[in-house]
Amino acid sequence: MEGLVTLLEANRPTVAGADGLSYLCYLKGRIKRDVGRVLVGDRVVLVPTDPGEARIDEILPRTNQLLRPPVANVTGLFVVFTLAHPVGNLELLDKRLVMAKLLGLEAEVVLSKVDLLTDAAVLDEVQWAYQSAGFRVWRVSSRTGLRLKDMVQHRRQGIWVLTGESGAGKSTLLNAMIPQQEALTQALGRTGRGQQTTRWVRLYRLGDYWLADSPGYTALTASVRDPRAIASAFEEFSAFTCRFANCLHGQEPDCTVRVAVAENRIPQWRYRHYRKLLSEWVRTY
Repeated sequence: MEGLVTLLEANRPTVAGADGLSYLCYLKGRIKRDVGRVLVGDRVVLVPTDPGEARIDEILPRTNQLLRPPVANVTGLFVVFTLAHPVGNLELLDKRLVMAKLLGLEAEVVLSKVDLLTDAAVLDEVQWAYQSAGFRVWRVSSRTGLRLKDMVQHRRQGIWVLTGESGAGKSTLLNAMIPQQEALTQALGRTGRGQQTTRWVRLYRLGDYWLADSPGYTALTASVRDPRAIASAFEEFSAFTCRFANCLHGQEPDCTVRVAVAENRIPQWRYRHYRKLLSEWVRTY
């Protein structure tokens, strides 16, 4: 029987079996030797041994793997960001979204704590920027429940990771999305940054997809050999045709992307973040 690893606690995997039951599992000896540790998100072949327990005989091939949090077979990311106190870092948000695209992951932007904002114009600008870049954007409030139901019930498949900066309201959002889950929400510290409250990665079933909460900062890394991959990750650039097909939108002549930035058809901060990512690539390679 096949199943999905939904929790790894004290090196004991919990697996959701194809029969609809949950099993506390142990690994067959050769699995430990040949594959190493099992990850949350792994699809496995298990054999029930005792009521509620099973043996994992095989770990099926992974489509991908995140290092932090250690999750396998990830489909997409909910990237949580807030413009309320403490205000998030848009540059870090852009870097995370670019890495997601380079890794072949879907990504949706979740603008949290919108009930605490007084400047709707800033919120509108950020939403427009990411919708123009091809991302689905949600404006939500964990406190009032604004659009939470719509976001949770939107049709998706696979495994999705909930990620975001400390203080973005990630754990509070998870509490609102899955009331029965055990993550504790702690008050903001003196610095105004949130305290990480989730101790391990766990998958929660939400309709046709699974949601993973990630303890701590989510590290996304991708090896990029061609700088054009970075430009392609900024999807809004594709709406403009430059003179040269391999234009990197720097100092090349007749660059229509730079014109669009000057005319505010592309946010200047998005372009600035793109240029910084590109310069980091140049220093690396």
